[in-house]
Amino acid sequence: MTVRRWHRHPHVLWRRSLDAILVLPRGSAEPVTLTGTGPEIWELLEEPCSTDVMVAVLAERHAADPVVVTGDVTELLEELLQRGAVETLDPGRDA
Repeated sequence: MTVRRWHRHPHVLWRRSLDAILVLPRGSAEPVTLTGTGPEIWELLEEPCSTDVMVAVLAERHAADPVVVTGDVTELLEELLQRGAVETLDPGRDA
């Protein structure tokens, strides 16, 4: 079974504010504002990372139910993928 790994798109612009991260994918007129655990997910995406690893890290940090965390992480990753802010990497490719 192959594991889907996620990574920030190399051409996305982003900046940290006090309590959020603003992400502007190439070709987008509107930035995506990441709040809550969004900035933590964005930091984890600096290196290729699977959903399972992100869920485990966030669930441990926040003493949260991994099932709930999985739903939140998956929803955000899918939105970021649709907006062009992240990409998935070929499981056979070393990054």
